[in-house]
Amino acid sequence: MRHPQTRALHAYWQTRRHGGAAPLRADIEPQDISELLGYVFILWRADSQHHLFRLAGTHLCDLYKREFRDQNFLSLWRGHDRTHVQAVLEASISGTSPASMVARAVSMDQRELPVEIALFPLRGPSGEIDRMLGLFQPLDSTEGFKGRPVVRTALREIHPPVQPGTIFPGLAQPSENWVQRVANDQ
Repeated sequence: MRHPQTRALHAYWQTRRHGGAAPLRADIEPQDISELLGYVFILWRADSQHHLFRLAGTHLCDLYKREFRDQNFLSLWRGHDRTHVQAVLEASISGTSPASMVARAVSMDQRELPVEIALFPLRGPSGEIDRMLGLFQPLDSTEGFKGRPVVRTALREIHPPVQPGTIFPGLAQPSENWVQRVANDQ
């Protein structure tokens, strides 16, 4: 995790776990992360193909010039990127371990904004891990996007959950070159 805001949310998530696999959604207090809220989002896993936004920060909505509530997070991605993002989400939820990605947010006039997307599993009201706390953190100034919506999101790097075999069952470890291969698929 590159950005200080991402590391801060990770540290907060760790403290809210209280020794468990993942914190309850109810344990996440907005006032505790108030400086991050503009780019914070929460997803609910309806099924493996549908990770729906339950909450999306105002800065995130402003970048895309749309409201995200009840929209599928996977709809932000195309082709192989969508497949990779789905695999990372599922691995993070099933392994109760954070994951992150670096992507490019692209406007219609081809302006690009590098972003880091961090994902932290959460337990819902039933105790089942079916939620994801996320941060869509720009890695550069958003000034060039004033009035220009993001129309495409493209993966650059994937940093999958750390536990072995979660994305590719049977493998002792995800390949160290996996991140680079994903970037080269573009």
